[in-house]
Amino acid sequence: MSHIRTRIRQNLVTTLTGLDNTGSNCFDTRVFPMHSSVLPGICVYTVNETSQYPSMRPPRTLQKRLSARIEVYVKMTSTYDEMVDQISADIEEALYTDLTRGGLAIDTRVISFDTDFSADGDQPVMVGRLTCEVHYLAVEGSPEG
Repeated sequence: MSHIRTRIRQNLVTTLTGLDNTGSNCFDTRVFPMHSSVLPGICVYTVNETSQYPSMRPPRTLQKRLSARIEVYVKMTSTYDEMVDQISADIEEALYTDLTRGGLAIDTRVISFDTDFSADGDQPVMVGRLTCEVHYLAVEGSPEG
């Protein structure tokens, strides 16, 4: 079985695959080159994770907070702002249909959004970045959940 963090990230990708404006262009990576053939598209990756230890006796239950980045890539056109906003709305709607990520988590929250521009690919793109926190429990020494 894979790490629970991996399964949560895979759940995010599955949840965001098939949205109206991005279709199957949702990828579990931060290094996938976003060429114009897959735009608009979404990339999902883990940013960090923190743990709290609410109990003192082993085996301790850990309260985990996973931060995932969801990046929206859109070709630069006259309506790129509106397109990023629409895809972001689609993402939030999809994420909030199951806050437990298929029973893996306690809660899911979108905590921030920002935008930027990138000229790295074959055409300039606008990038919208949503940061998503997923709260879950694990037992120390059992990272597979």
